Amino acid sequence: MLQLRKNYRRQYVGEDIVTERVYHKLQWNSTTETVPNSVFNYQISKQAVVLGNGLSRKDFNLAFIKNHQGGIYGESKLQTYGCNALYRDFQPDFLVVTDRVIAEEIALSGYTKDHICYSRANILLEFPQKYYLIPHDPVSDAGTTAAYLACFDGHMKVYLMGFDGNDTDNFNYNLYADTTGYTSKHKDTKDFKWSGDRAQLMRTYHEVQFVWVTETGSRNTPESWKECPNFKQIDFREFVIEANL
Repeated sequence: MLQLRKNYRRQYVGEDIVTERVYHKLQWNSTTETVPNSVFNYQISKQAVVLGNGLSRKDFNLAFIKNHQGGIYGESKLQTYGCNALYRDFQPDFLVVTDRVIAEEIALSGYTKDHICYSRANILLEFPQKYYLIPHDPVSDAGTTAAYLACFDGHMKVYLMGFDGNDTDNFNYNLYADTTGYTSKHKDTKDFKWSGDRAQLMRTYHEVQFVWVTETGSRNTPESWKECPNFKQIDFREFVIEANL
């Protein structure tokens, strides 16, 4: 199960990562480096949308989110968090990259020059000056990690779109299946850990409202999510109205 503590950016100054580990005289000796916090998120809306890459978001026009103004002074503007290959089609405010192959693709593309991309310590070390460290990395999939970062940044309502999971034999629900960094559309990728990790996130940040946005608002909901009083599911139309897109 996901090991997660409730942490917030306003309290975060940075952390140490291990840059080298050597086994000598029957013990491991580690060299560490301090990575300071270098992202300062002064959002005021307190609401965000996290874009996963599940098939359930393929019929939603992301231009609605891209062009969202958020009213006077942007007081209700959605901040956007995305996962891995999403950058090919949409540029979120923050991109979470957990796959090494896609991390290399993004680093070589030049995308990181003008966009904030988060990743893990080993990827930071392999691609220096390209990625920001995931604060207190929960070590989960990109979708859960992106949702965690939305909570970490202080958002009180977090919309989740494209969070399908994989619960069907020999079928990959990912929009980018059969592309670089992803397995085949017909690969058995069942992983019930994802839904469990997201339930743990909801329980940890119990004051945050998590809103699952799906095509019809009636997708089969994991039992562990149903047990969270701060969770609900809505359809695309309700999302457009509720978020004032």
